[in-house]
Amino acid sequence: MQNHSDKYFRTYLLGKVIFRILFTFLILSGVPLVSAQNNTLYLMHSIPQANQLNPALMHPCRFYVSLPAISSVKMNIRNTGFGYHDVFYTGAGDQPDNYYVDLDKLENKLRRINYGLVSTEVDLLGFGFPVKDWYITFGIFSYILSQASYPHDIVLLQDEYLDVNSGTAIPVSLKNLGVNSTAWNSIGISASKEVKEGLRVGARLKYLNGMANVHTATSLIDVNPTTDPVTQSVEVNYRINSSLPLELSVTPDGLVNSISFEPARHNLAGNYIFNGNRGLAIDGGIVYKIDETTQVSASFTDLGFIQWKKNLNSFSVKEKFIFNATDLDQFTTNPGYADLLNSLADSLLNSVYASTVTNSYFTATPFNLYGGITRELAPNIRAGAMTWIEINSGHLRPSLTLSLNFTPFKAFAAALSYTLMNNKFNQIGTGLAFGNHGAQFYIITDNIVVRYTKDAETSLVWPYNARMLSLRFGLNLFFGCDKKGNNKDRSDGNRHRAPKNKSRDSCAAYW
Repeated sequence: MQNHSDKYFRTYLLGKVIFRILFTFLILSGVPLVSAQNNTLYLMHSIPQANQLNPALMHPCRFYVSLPAISSVKMNIRNTGFGYHDVFYTGAGDQPDNYYVDLDKLENKLRRINYGLVSTEVDLLGFGFPVKDWYITFGIFSYILSQASYPHDIVLLQDEYLDVNSGTAIPVSLKNLGVNSTAWNSIGISASKEVKEGLRVGARLKYLNGMANVHTATSLIDVNPTTDPVTQSVEVNYRINSSLPLELSVTPDGLVNSISFEPARHNLAGNYIFNGNRGLAIDGGIVYKIDETTQVSASFTDLGFIQWKKNLNSFSVKEKFIFNATDLDQFTTNPGYADLLNSLADSLLNSVYASTVTNSYFTATPFNLYGGITRELAPNIRAGAMTWIEINSGHLRPSLTLSLNFTPFKAFAAALSYTLMNNKFNQIGTGLAFGNHGAQFYIITDNIVVRYTKDAETSLVWPYNARMLSLRFGLNLFFGCDKKGNNKDRSDGNRHRAPKNKSRDSCAAYW
């Protein structure tokens, strides 16, 4: 019987493979290691950025201004499958830099489909103001969102499942293994109005400029062993569309020799701004005040599309590779599966076809559904619950958040949240807002990470066991707060009440 050290030693390469897949995904995303704080923000209505999640919201002050890259920077990394310390560990003795993975724990942690996500959002300019009975907002934003999906059965790519000679080989089918990454700019204008007492509705129309995109259109890898004759066949059907400025070297029949990203560094305006990649999206929302202490809200964002026309390339692999008994005997000369996977990887790299296409393609923008309810427990305390459902490239991810907001005085507010997300149940978040003399600084996270570990090979710092790093912060400017006539009670649930009113809004701080 094999001892544990032999088993773990043979899993070293699988650990390295998974680690490098996730690391490569982060690098290809093109964003720093620095969006899921939507959950805590959604019920903090007096932070102007909450209007981005629900266009029905009206800010208590008459005017607000968001400054470029100052008023809102949002950063997020998530992995729904597992935390770093759930499965990874380093070697001991003379192998401290080697990475290993506990396959039993990994198999237990993974769901049917798992996701790694990186996203950023930066406010480039924004403001809001009232016009008679309407509240108008305008905003320019820049987004990057990368999503890597990987199935549970990726753990079956190990020697005990691939060794046909041992009689333990099983078929493995990998679907939904791919990356969808998009960078785009958005220009939006919204309007909201109280349509009847207690009910406010709003909508936003957004013009989209697609900067870059990588989209996995087809994804299938089938591994099928046979015992008579002894073979291991691998059938691959992959197609990836992209809108990226690349320089390709291909053979006459279209096989890729090399890919250069050098063109991506030049002609930035032409490649990423004035490139003809255009789209539209809409947001919609409502806020309904049930009574003096209870309010419900619901909204959707980014129902739309982008049409990609510039720097188009299509990459595809549609091959069947067969390894016979002689090949498999050579692969198992040394214990492990690495030779088989390396041979397969080499075969795949020599089977990628590329073409510069002229036909445009469409991608849907990441669609979000929100719903929330708050109830005032005391003059300065409000309890709430909200749900957020993400739909991206046909993949659906729900989450649920419970929150408690406390506003002891107008220049300070705090929120504490508990979120069920990323297949994890112990994510505690917070929001803090400080305001004084026309300005407000805020910082929000859906998960407070208190312990980190440093990877000796890449020098990256990872959360020790958390599945999410999230942060949103910024500085907003306010005008027309506490003005006479602006203290009138409104029934829209977002009113700015007089300081002496005990049931004033207990969301975020403002002055």
